Amino acid sequence: MKKNVFLILFTLFVGFGFSFAKSADYVNEQYEALDKDHKYEEIISSIKSVDESSYSTSDYFYLGLAYFRMENDAEAEKYFRIVIQKDPECLRAYDYLAGCCFFSEKNDEAVLYYKKCIELDPSYSRSYKMIAYAYERLNDFPAAYKNFSKYYDMEKDPQILTQIAYVLFEMEDYKKARSYTEKYLKQDKDSFLMNSFMIMILYASGDYKTAAKYEKILRNLWKNSDDPEIKDQRFFMIYSFPYKEYYVAVYENFRQDEDFYYPLTCNVVLGDKVIKSINLEYDAYTGELSGWLYFLGIDEVETKTHYTTDVWFKKYPKFDEFIKYVKMALDGELEFVSSSTHN
Repeated sequence: MKKNVFLILFTLFVGFGFSFAKSADYVNEQYEALDKDHKYEEIISSIKSVDESSYSTSDYFYLGLAYFRMENDAEAEKYFRIVIQKDPECLRAYDYLAGCCFFSEKNDEAVLYYKKCIELDPSYSRSYKMIAYAYERLNDFPAAYKNFSKYYDMEKDPQILTQIAYVLFEMEDYKKARSYTEKYLKQDKDSFLMNSFMIMILYASGDYKTAAKYEKILRNLWKNSDDPEIKDQRFFMIYSFPYKEYYVAVYENFRQDEDFYYPLTCNVVLGDKVIKSINLEYDAYTGELSGWLYFLGIDEVETKTHYTTDVWFKKYPKFDEFIKYVKMALDGELEFVSSSTHN
């Protein structure tokens, strides 16, 4: 579950800049021009205007290319496999075949064909990047780290620092993950994603004091952002952990200035569903009357019921103390003092 959350986050940020290998093998200038103009169906119709018995290896390659461009990976894969049967040394075909497998989430096969690309041309840097993404999907983070690092050494692409930091985080090497994140932030200090990720690294390593500095930075970025995708966010993720059969993701509220709000909320996941949230809740009115400003509340998703527990705080609790009570709530060790339902 943690992997899915972070991998989606980083994939959206970094993206895949696909620029496949070029070589003199089987290059057809007419088809290259049509490919450049996005006229993929013209490539297919031109080649298929003759009987397949007349197809050259180049024809099979460009059929595969056209279908690949049209995102028909199964059809593209069929033709690239014919090419490598006819020419086991054709780098471009292996590269695209690996891409077909990657986009079809056949990650083991993608690794196999990217390895062949590296064997054929060890200087072709993109193979290292793409095999690293495939290893990442397979949860083989050490192999992903090795290949992302190789790609970075070859290209010095600053964007790949984010991926290196991510796989190190998954390997629980928080010191190195922090180092790569700091390196990235030196050149892009206002990166919303990487400041957010630094907070997660620091919470995972227990450095809450330094995390507070980055939380302040992130709030300022949020406050001043013109990006609706950022501005519409209410919470940012700071920590996650497995607990028994659950996965718990902890979020912090961007706003900390309302009369009633949730400074912290934990989404509790069972299987692939959020079943409840366990919240640190702030109530200025209750605090004024009693001196107890914060309390622990629970929102049950299925029954749409909110429970107020018997855990109250006069001041903002330390993070480890909050997590202790979250675990007690999951163990059913807390008492409820009130409940309400909502639509």
